[in-house]
Amino acid sequence: MTTTLVRADMALLLDVGSAWAKAGVIGRVRGRWRLVAHAAQPTAWGATALRRSLVDQLTASVDPRLVHQLDDLIADANRIECHTARRPARLAVVAVSRELSGSAARRAAEAAGWQVVETVTVDDGRTLADRLSMLQAAEVDAWLIAGGFDGSRSPRALEAAALVAAARRVEGGAVIWAGSASLAAEVDRLFEPGALSVIGNPRPDARHEEPAALRAHLAGLLRDAVTPEDETHLSSVAFPRAIGALAGATGLRILGVDLGARSATRALAEPDGTFSSRVHARGGLAGTVLASGAAARVARLAGDAGEEAAVADLLQTLRARPSTLPQTPEELSATQTAARVQLAGMLEEGVVGSLDLLVGAGRTIAAAPRPAQAARMLLDGIRPVGVTQLAVDAAALLGPLGSLPDDEIGEGLALLGEDLLVPLGTAVVCRGGVPGRLAMRVTVHRSGWPSRSPIEVRSGQLQAVTLPRGQVAEITIELLGGVSLGAPRRSPRIEVNATGGAVGLMLDARGVPVGLPKRSDDRRTVLAGWRDSMARESPAGSERVA
Repeated sequence: MTTTLVRADMALLLDVGSAWAKAGVIGRVRGRWRLVAHAAQPTAWGATALRRSLVDQLTASVDPRLVHQLDDLIADANRIECHTARRPARLAVVAVSRELSGSAARRAAEAAGWQVVETVTVDDGRTLADRLSMLQAAEVDAWLIAGGFDGSRSPRALEAAALVAAARRVEGGAVIWAGSASLAAEVDRLFEPGALSVIGNPRPDARHEEPAALRAHLAGLLRDAVTPEDETHLSSVAFPRAIGALAGATGLRILGVDLGARSATRALAEPDGTFSSRVHARGGLAGTVLASGAAARVARLAGDAGEEAAVADLLQTLRARPSTLPQTPEELSATQTAARVQLAGMLEEGVVGSLDLLVGAGRTIAAAPRPAQAARMLLDGIRPVGVTQLAVDAAALLGPLGSLPDDEIGEGLALLGEDLLVPLGTAVVCRGGVPGRLAMRVTVHRSGWPSRSPIEVRSGQLQAVTLPRGQVAEITIELLGGVSLGAPRRSPRIEVNATGGAVGLMLDARGVPVGLPKRSDDRRTVLAGWRDSMARESPAGSERVA
């Protein structure tokens, strides 16, 4: 009796976050590399439990002769891994004004990926002794001093610098002066040689904020001084690299948003593969509670999340235990609304120009119980004006693939093909118009399907038309009543192709930002209508309206 040798070619893709660990197994199936299993669990559970979950999935589908070897095969498989930074980079901000220089400095620091653990301002109402003791107790990697408008010699800015000099130990971390340039020489004399870096003022006057130079310097400091580990394996670096490679391979303009438990990353890639990225240190779900009035805002925008006190309790739970899963429909609604709020915060400065593809990643978005819920989070949070494809990184593959060497990322993306992303469909988002009046008339034509009447969408409405994955429809959009898709147009009619997905074709005339009624009863009715229009099952080819 002869024994047939059975081979199993596979690789393990891992994305280990601060709260969740995600793993995907790719294997060769009939000559092609396919995603054959994927799982996610709280990071604290450890590698053994994650591997066991993958084995349980594969047992039902692999060759029976491999079943008893699965655990060893996965343990020995080639690993492609990315991870969240081992610990966040910590920063203290000392500024003149809480509302001007302090807020500008803090926003720039968090957008560069720093965790601001202490903020002290000259106008915060505390005594000098209290400020000094707080800063002396802070364990930080760097110090950021901001204040004084350009061209001025603010004594309060010098006071802020002197406070840092008194609290900081010699060689106790880098110091950044981001205040009035005319004070730079005096501030430099307060510290040992080489300790101070002078950066352009993020608040040069009372009316303007220019954070780009400070943000770029802090991002470089984060990479070079605080996270000396191989940066290509950091999720905040790997995810944008994968988005850039995907854009270069497809010729599309792509925005990727990765909403994590603690932080969030956005990456904007051009068709030639170049990309820019930004890490928001408080942009994850756990950071929602830190915003002023967060619970009231989430309760208002959700409509069905329960009382404000219950929402506040949930947000505090997400901060303390970010791997917490919603246990009730109200908690799920509050969690997804918090995600929409955080996504909107990431895009405060907006995205110039239209997008071809919007990719959502992170457990809250990519693992939403229903595809329509993921689509709502992306639509409401990002508001991608124009005609945009939506997709989610359901198996958390982009991060690990982005950690590969530059010349291998594209190959990895191509090998996985249709398994890489889960398409949600195509969204048509317009802005402008008068509430209740006709905003756009859309005609959908699919080869082999009977002709149908145009779909009329009024301002404030959200409609969904079933368009399955793999199908392409030709759509004609007629804009009415001063409505715009974001770009100048020469013709009142726009003809484009729409690709299908788990949700279909989404026609969104709710404006930018989304407008809501002031009365709570009316607001709940409108929100429920939008939710139902995306969630209801409908016969193929029909539209769902709210």
